[in-house]
Amino acid sequence: MRSYLHIKGKILWRACTCIILGIVLACCGEVITGVDQPATATVGATVPITVHISIPTVGDGGPDYLIFGFLVPKGWKAAQNTKVTYNSPALGGGTMTLLTDATLPKNGGGLTWPAYMKKTFGIGGNLIDDMEWVAYQSDKSFTHNGNTFTGDISINIKVGADNNNTLVKLGYVITDSGNGFTSDGNGTYYSEVVTPCFELTGGTGDVVDFCNPQLTIVDPPKSLDNDFVTLTFDGTVVATPLSGENELYLCATAYTNDGKTIQVCEQTDKTRMVQTTATSKRYRVTFWPRAFFNITDAQTITKMEYFVTNKAGTTKVGYGNTLEPFVYTFKCE
Repeated sequence: MRSYLHIKGKILWRACTCIILGIVLACCGEVITGVDQPATATVGATVPITVHISIPTVGDGGPDYLIFGFLVPKGWKAAQNTKVTYNSPALGGGTMTLLTDATLPKNGGGLTWPAYMKKTFGIGGNLIDDMEWVAYQSDKSFTHNGNTFTGDISINIKVGADNNNTLVKLGYVITDSGNGFTSDGNGTYYSEVVTPCFELTGGTGDVVDFCNPQLTIVDPPKSLDNDFVTLTFDGTVVATPLSGENELYLCATAYTNDGKTIQVCEQTDKTRMVQTTATSKRYRVTFWPRAFFNITDAQTITKMEYFVTNKAGTTKVGYGNTLEPFVYTFKCE
């Protein structure tokens, strides 16, 4: 999706991050005390990130392993493109190993570590559910002996495997294998930090903005032309030339693998966008692209450009509230 608007949000999320961190610091368990993360990077670059941690240990439990979770866009393929290490005066240096589905968290109710993280922390305030938690475990364990130890988790990730320019809030969480995301009288045994919007530039794919409310959203975020898709226009994001209209329609052009363009720009039931409630100002239409554009069995749709129009077809809104079309590229990954 190329549709994004920079609605006022970056300063707000910086403040919220500070508030979240302040709350976590008041707890007695594992704590992320800071994150050194660049504000921007280019597609294909290897980005270094440092997560500073402090772990007060209570009682005589363990040995346990340090668990680390990293929230990133699915399209970055972080499991294949990330190296995570740690260094601590108490534990020394070591590597964080990617956790497979065979290693289940003690208090996760049968979920895998990534699923447990998503259930507990969601997608970190991002607005498009095309994010994933990637989970790692330290190669050395530690005991709970009443001491506090500090350290750093070092991440090196090659960003933008999907070649998309991106705005996204990256997330970080730590806990230990003995407790997971739990709390008791001794404290809270985990810590999460979500950083302000990170900007990735230099790609040739669609612009994907996880941070800011969008005029249009296509669900699922990635699909092929043989999947049903739902396109939603959100008239509450910003005033547009269509703000006073009660009936909206989709005007779209398909680009096929054999170089053809097929336009469907009519004001009929086929293209009508239905308001989700009587006053929501959010309009949506669900369609099967292959049938919608009436392509042949030999053709596939590579991308779709589209506008939202009024009933007369005389007024249209495109990308960024302009007359440039929104763009959706059909791809599974």
